[in-house]
Amino acid sequence: FQLGGAYRSTGNFNSALENYEEILKIDENYTPAYRLIGTLINFNQNKKYLNKLKKLKNNNNLIPNKKVDLYFALGKAYEDLNEKENSAYYYIQANKTKKTITKYNFNIHKEHLKQIYEIFKNFNFHNKRFKLKNDKKIIFICGLPRTGSTLIENIISSHKEVYSGGELPYLKRSVKKFFVEDNKLNKNKILNNLNDQSELFTNEYLNSLSKHNFLEKFITDKSVENFRFMGFINLFFSDSKIILCKRNCKATALSIYKNNFNSSYNDWTNDPNDIINYFKLYNEIISLWKKMFKNKIFEIEYETLISNPENKIREIIDCCELDWDPNCLLFYENKIPIKTASAVQARRPIYSSSVQPDKTLINKIFKDTDLMDF
Repeated sequence: FQLGGAYRSTGNFNSALENYEEILKIDENYTPAYRLIGTLINFNQNKKYLNKLKKLKNNNNLIPNKKVDLYFALGKAYEDLNEKENSAYYYIQANKTKKTITKYNFNIHKEHLKQIYEIFKNFNFHNKRFKLKNDKKIIFICGLPRTGSTLIENIISSHKEVYSGGELPYLKRSVKKFFVEDNKLNKNKILNNLNDQSELFTNEYLNSLSKHNFLEKFITDKSVENFRFMGFINLFFSDSKIILCKRNCKATALSIYKNNFNSSYNDWTNDPNDIINYFKLYNEIISLWKKMFKNKIFEIEYETLISNPENKIREIIDCCELDWDPNCLLFYENKIPIKTASAVQARRPIYSSSVQPDKTLINKIFKDTDLMDF
């Protein structure tokens, strides 16, 4: 299974599929393999797995985690077959089942994001910046999941001077280590670090980056959750670049709901109302950052990138203060590993089929939410 994942992340999809098929010869009930097979094939063109999935859904001995993967696979299968009623039903079952496992409470994220907002809403960024000594340039790629961040990183890291860091956990870890006390951000610790010009926080993060042993001058950090920490980025890494990914909210919400995320941070993605409430908090904190340092943030809309790729790609590279490299237009040939849910899509040339979200699925899944008001 891990070998299949490695092949999938490096774009060797045939070998990935072969490994997942080997798994099913050993254990035809191993539903995670079906879910990932679904990301590699179109069930309308390959129906042999669908019959196995239909048989498997009647297996009452599957544990909840295996049911989650089974339901996500069936949701994708019926979507490929254009059976939207069935597709919506199984996506809903997948997410409801997963929420019973995680027992997620939205107040966890609400308190966390509100706390960040309260700490930084009246912060004086102009007089408090840290004087960073570093010859490497960092490009932070932030936003909501499923807004094109993997595509954008793939474009940028196709440049000969850029190393692809991927979804790095280092900033989150460093913030927690130096500025969190009793599970809450401590404003005084932030101010003391700035006033003392202590290098402990920045060095912790930079030392983590250096373990990648990259020779390029630039490195990308594509942990989209870092949107929470734009205040820290602007204070302690003020010479870095911030790219904010944006996409139609309905398309984003649907794409989020259709994917099974591994990180516990993303447990908000399994309930339509949690998704909408998270969007509201996200918009609130992004509005704060734009108000505080809007010239620091380069926002790129997914739809605009799709409709005018060459011009937008040139704008992205220019924003990063990189010389033009034509390889950035051939991003789909980039051989770097992609470990996100977009591992397949980001290896394709620009396509427009994902721009317009499916109205039937949206109406079925988000019918009782405020999504229609966005």
